[in-house]
Amino acid sequence: MSPTEDSIDQHHLDASNNYTTTPATELPSTLAMTFENPSSASLAVSSGITHTEPYPQHDLERQYSHHSHHSKRSHFSNRSRPKVPSVISEKLEPKDEGDQASTDIEDGDDVNQMPDPAMEGKLLDYPEGGFGWLVVLASFVVNFWAFAPNITFGVYQAHFLKENTFPGAVATQISWVGSIGTAAMFLPGPFVAPMTRRIGLRAVVAVGIAIASLGFILASFATQLWHLYLTQGLMFGVGGGLVFFSSISVTAQYFERRRGLANGIAVAGSGIGGLALAPLTRVLIASVGIQWCQRIIGFAVLGFMAAIFVFIRPRVKTVKKGPIFDLSLFKAPGFTMLLLTAFVVTFGYMVPIFLIPTYCQTELNQPPATGANLISMFSGINAASRIILGVAADKLGRTNTLFTCCFMAGLSCLAIWSVASNLQILTGFMVAYGLFGGGFISIFPVVVAQVVGVERLSSALGILYFGNVVGNLLGAPIATAIMRAQGGKYLGAIMWAGITPVVAAFFVLFIRFRINKKFFAIA
Repeated sequence: MSPTEDSIDQHHLDASNNYTTTPATELPSTLAMTFENPSSASLAVSSGITHTEPYPQHDLERQYSHHSHHSKRSHFSNRSRPKVPSVISEKLEPKDEGDQASTDIEDGDDVNQMPDPAMEGKLLDYPEGGFGWLVVLASFVVNFWAFAPNITFGVYQAHFLKENTFPGAVATQISWVGSIGTAAMFLPGPFVAPMTRRIGLRAVVAVGIAIASLGFILASFATQLWHLYLTQGLMFGVGGGLVFFSSISVTAQYFERRRGLANGIAVAGSGIGGLALAPLTRVLIASVGIQWCQRIIGFAVLGFMAAIFVFIRPRVKTVKKGPIFDLSLFKAPGFTMLLLTAFVVTFGYMVPIFLIPTYCQTELNQPPATGANLISMFSGINAASRIILGVAADKLGRTNTLFTCCFMAGLSCLAIWSVASNLQILTGFMVAYGLFGGGFISIFPVVVAQVVGVERLSSALGILYFGNVVGNLLGAPIATAIMRAQGGKYLGAIMWAGITPVVAAFFVLFIRFRINKKFFAIA
């Protein structure tokens, strides 16, 4: 074990226990090697940490016993080292690329971590499986039914326009239903933590399930467009958001090394949902009508989410006091850039999904089934890519992966969709956008955990996803308004859809180089 790695391991134990070590002579010989390095003191001072209490003997014995159990590995390997979820902080520069894993202050290693106001205690170990996979399954189902009905709103919009369901309503006005539904999902974000403190996490989930399913059922009785704004839009979105925010923070509590994979599987639910619901919605509308289609979807939301209710089980204890907004998060380096990323990227993310069905009909003279099939194909590719990207994030770096996805998603709009004069080119665009477009959904929560730590993940995601509200609400209406200003041409809307994720990618790039300034580093 190198002296630099020794000092970092000392830094980890001091940080996770907030105690000063006793002299090395008083420690068991196995641990004495770790604490003897004098550079550890300078590292603690440079990090601004002050410790006043001696290291208790029982805690020392607990650490010694834990690491003796893993004698075949390095005493403070990535698997056995006590982890404290991190913010971006000062790091030691590695001497060479081969030393990077042992000299950088890695994900989960920061010492200035403050606990989530809604949670008590810190997670020093992660199961990396077991019951955690049932939690992932629950989150998968939540993502399926919370996001997919909004992803497939283009099918509803095409039907409303074709049948003139709401006389005089234009595409821009109808698109507000899907935009409100998507944006409303993120409205509850900042309030899930205080609600959890007052009534408990599972009660919040139950309320969300009831509101979401009722919203879609009531939408079937709509006679005016604003009825859909309130039901299929606002009610369904708010209810789905309550369940989504409750489940996504729990998933991260069961995984650390495999967090990218676990989160990728969970959020793949929305992609699989789009794959399944797009053709199903079209078939239901054709066979039983739009009203019964909405009722069936509403009852499906109720049934499937209720079935996985028991698996949404947090590992950290909920406390009863704390602020509504954890403003201390803004002190974490990189958090403001995360907020800007979340705000900007969503202005363009949903635009292709909403416009492709009508683009197929008006620009390529294709039947409605073609647009629905393209959305299904996009959703399937998107779902698979989220799992693949989750693995890539764990292996290649989480901010590296997020930057690549945002940049390539925007570039595919600018370079491919803008010249899609036939079905083959449009299909190629949907493949490319499916591969990279889901990166923000899959990797963003993992990057947030890397920046602020898993204990504060729930509060952080609540604030960050609240920043999605404006983009999700106005993104598609702005795109359709641009189309109307250009006489129905799609080029301006396509440019809008492409530029926003490219801009967001450069905010991610700032975070990436804040973590590690080396160009080819894994970060």
